[in-house]
Amino acid sequence: MESRLEDIMLQVSQSQLIDGGQQAQAIRLVLDSVCSGLVIQRAGVWFFDKALSGIRCNLLIDRANNTESEDILLTERDYPRYFAGLIKARAIVANDACNDPATSEFRDGYLVPLGVTSMLDVPIRHHGSMIGIICAEHTGPMRQWSSDEVTFASSLADLVGRAINARTSLDAQTELLELNRELETRVEQRTAQLKMAQSQLVESEKMAALGGLVAGVAHEVNTPLGVAVTAVSLLQESINGLQRRFDVGELDEPHFVAAMSEQHRVLALLEENLRRAANLVKSFKQTAVDQSADTRQVFDLRGLVERTLDAVHPATRKVCSVIEVAMHREYQFDSYPGAFGQILTNLLMNTVRHAFTQLDSVNRIQIECAEAQKPGHVRLTVTDNGAGIAPENLPRIFEPFFTTQRGRGGSGLGLSICYNLASQRLGGKLQVDSTRGSRTVFTLEVPMRAP
Repeated sequence: MESRLEDIMLQVSQSQLIDGGQQAQAIRLVLDSVCSGLVIQRAGVWFFDKALSGIRCNLLIDRANNTESEDILLTERDYPRYFAGLIKARAIVANDACNDPATSEFRDGYLVPLGVTSMLDVPIRHHGSMIGIICAEHTGPMRQWSSDEVTFASSLADLVGRAINARTSLDAQTELLELNRELETRVEQRTAQLKMAQSQLVESEKMAALGGLVAGVAHEVNTPLGVAVTAVSLLQESINGLQRRFDVGELDEPHFVAAMSEQHRVLALLEENLRRAANLVKSFKQTAVDQSADTRQVFDLRGLVERTLDAVHPATRKVCSVIEVAMHREYQFDSYPGAFGQILTNLLMNTVRHAFTQLDSVNRIQIECAEAQKPGHVRLTVTDNGAGIAPENLPRIFEPFFTTQRGRGGSGLGLSICYNLASQRLGGKLQVDSTRGSRTVFTLEVPMRAP
């Protein structure tokens, strides 16, 4: 190829318009280069329809008249020899366009009126298939298209194919980005819905747990209050008897000393039971506040564990008389006592429901708190020597709605909520290890400072 054509070809191939996805600007650049390189006034880009039965003008430049044309349609039905030539040939090189077999069909309606004497049509290919042509039209005396000119035009046609490929890739990338944005939006919406549903489930389970605690504490408080009421009655009766003896003049020292001694015993009994009831109410109140409000606080782990044990005692005493607590030292947390207390409550209530069938002196529940291997973390374990968990159920123990007590009051949410609170709220992890018929150990490992 002659150097002048090579220079034009190199300049066009290096243009950012070709690979930048700007198809329209790239086609205009190519047509301008065709006109300059071949020294012609008219050049156009045409694209086939899907059936290859028609060809439509995308852009035709007429430098002589300073005009541009678009959307001109040529059909195979009207120009069969021309279409046959396009399909068969690498290029249509019509030096005498009016008499060439492939182009003579255009003589009366196109070539003669416009003064076109010679035509050079080269195919545009995309992914190996011909999708259109570049049509170079020469006006004036007929000319012989050289092999360099045919090669030049064909190379520019290949650059059009490259520009179309770049535009297709850009469209695909844009579509992919839009799909990704739409997918991200959907994921965000679904995540928000799932979080809302999870929050509702957590609140439902939390209220159910607090409801159970209310019933248990109410029953537990009723006992010391009943004793206190009886003590008040005994005290009133003793005072009335003392008053009667005094009124009739029968009050002597022995009767007075005996009455005072009895009243002191009754007062001690009254004080003890009222204090017991007050402690139960205080423990339950703090547990309820922690679990319902669940604000971030600085709290003492020992105090939280003791309050939780007091709150669940009405349930745990039905299967285990004493819960052993081993705390290696005092632990100050900057975290969420409500979430922590709810996890411990759910683990203990799960033990009551599943580990033991009845109260027995050999039943053991143990709580141990110690430093974890990871700095700044504490490991809390809840261990029982009950029935254990079947091996086939262990992988599903933290799944939502999985329960072996379906139809008998089990919701399948307790341990799932524990797992989510441990990982998402407290920034830790909850694990389980169990041997069927021997023991179950739940291990909660969390940072003392929540994330």
